[in-house]
Amino acid sequence: MIESGEFFLRVGLATLFGLIVGLDRQIKRKPLGAQAYMLISAGSAALMVVTMNYGASAVANDSSISVDPSRVVQGLLGGIGFLGAGAIISQNDDGRLRGVASGAAVLTSGAIGLAAGMGYLLEAGFLAVLTFLILAGFEWMQSKDLLPDEMDDPR
Repeated sequence: MIESGEFFLRVGLATLFGLIVGLDRQIKRKPLGAQAYMLISAGSAALMVVTMNYGASAVANDSSISVDPSRVVQGLLGGIGFLGAGAIISQNDDGRLRGVASGAAVLTSGAIGLAAGMGYLLEAGFLAVLTFLILAGFEWMQSKDLLPDEMDDPR
């Protein structure tokens, strides 16, 4: 059973890690800001901890009950995928997608929350920093013309 203090630690760190990812998006004025990434990470962590606690208490009370926390992961990924798809839009007549990095960051924020909720705090923190570096690094390389902008026409 995960006690309240551990719950607060896991969800709190997941929220902080979501902020790390969301800061990049907020600074760049993307459609989803830091608030959304923090809530995705916090919500994912909280649902995972609650599910793990429910599973532990249900099995302790009735050994015939079978609980599979991976089903929560599957459900969360479906919901997070829906949010990520909302960040990906095509505003151009040529059908080019915009917001793919934001959509991927939404999915990653969910993974950060799930990892933190399961107690993999170091791994969640590493993933948050790595995601921030990827987002910021590509933007920097594009600003220095080391990489083409994703909206540049390759023709």
